[in-house]
Amino acid sequence: MFQVKTDEFFMESTEMNLMRHVHEHGFQADGCTWQLAKQRGDRAIRGMGSKKFAEAVQELVSLGYGEVKLEKPLTYSSLKELA
Repeated sequence: MFQVKTDEFFMESTEMNLMRHVHEHGFQADGCTWQLAKQRGDRAIRGMGSKKFAEAVQELVSLGYGEVKLEKPLTYSSLKELA
């Protein structure tokens, strides 16, 4: 039988949702900031905070899906669709 620790599964699922959410909004001309992600996100995304946003952005950039604009605030721009 398949068993999953509920809290662990929830965190993985929520963090993946945050990455998808940030990447989706990263295709906008101005990119995606934490403020935009928070405003357009659900309760779980809003509850994750800017630190998790920065981690999600770092992961997306390291995987080659986007880039960070050099100005403040931290702004993510998507380069290609998620696989």
